[in-house]
Amino acid sequence: MEGLSYLDFEKPRIVMFCGKGGVGKTTCASATALHFARMGLKTLLLSTDPTPSLSDILEVDVKGEVTRISGFSGLEAVELDYDLVVRKWVERFGSEVYEVVSSFLPVDREIIDYIAGAPGIDEEFALSYVFDFYKNGSYDVIVWDTAPAGGTISLINLQDKFYRHLGEAAKLYVRVRKALDVLVKGRVKRDPLEIISSWEKLAQEVLDMLRNDKTHVVMVTIAEALGVKQTERIVRELKTFGLRVSRIVVNYVYLEEVCECSFHRKRFGMQRKYLDILEEKFGDIGIAIVPQLPEEVRGLEAIEKVSRILFP
Repeated sequence: MEGLSYLDFEKPRIVMFCGKGGVGKTTCASATALHFARMGLKTLLLSTDPTPSLSDILEVDVKGEVTRISGFSGLEAVELDYDLVVRKWVERFGSEVYEVVSSFLPVDREIIDYIAGAPGIDEEFALSYVFDFYKNGSYDVIVWDTAPAGGTISLINLQDKFYRHLGEAAKLYVRVRKALDVLVKGRVKRDPLEIISSWEKLAQEVLDMLRNDKTHVVMVTIAEALGVKQTERIVRELKTFGLRVSRIVVNYVYLEEVCECSFHRKRFGMQRKYLDILEEKFGDIGIAIVPQLPEEVRGLEAIEKVSRILFP
């Protein structure tokens, strides 16, 4: 069982931390970001979790704005504010959405606010937000604390479907274009087909970013039956979408029997059993262990301790 030191040598562009809520995903992501910053790499620590805890763990307010973390040259962090995400979506795509919709229907610009409130718009734009950092090359490494596993899978699935549906939308528009030109004559300033094609290109680029060889997924889990089952399912689904799962981190592990009481003896034995199962199932990926620590992990000093465990 190893740490995450292998990531040094492969020089990742993105390290995604996935896992169900409450397994220490944000802590492991923060510890990894500190490690890369110590290596001299310009690092962005980014959280797109809709119920974020990054500011609380860092003890630095990073909500909504990219913030430099003092004491670590080259380390910056941001926690997405989803109200801000929706506003940014309107600024970036609102006019384009209006152009496309108004080419089909006689609608006013109020349609933009209606669509901005649709379920999934904020999560979808979160991917575009990550892609902007990736594309502009401002950072050597982006350490990404994703939404709890179910949300991450849904988001990737949504992006994949969105890309495929855009292709169908373009074909449909070509077939009915003459009729639509008659219905909405004079209302459309820009060719909707051009806009749809630009969205399709962006969706493909985002998927390419997720599937790139330098994008690593690190699964964070716990040594319990539910942790094993969810890890199996999530790893399988991520691989289906073409993402590279590079390590399994098992958190909150008792490394030895801490006392002679029945509770700790049973818990130690239970964890040994599930660690063996995880090793059997994912030994080819590799297992890293983070022990159960006596103190809560809050603040940069405590995160440093976890960093030294993950990168011995």
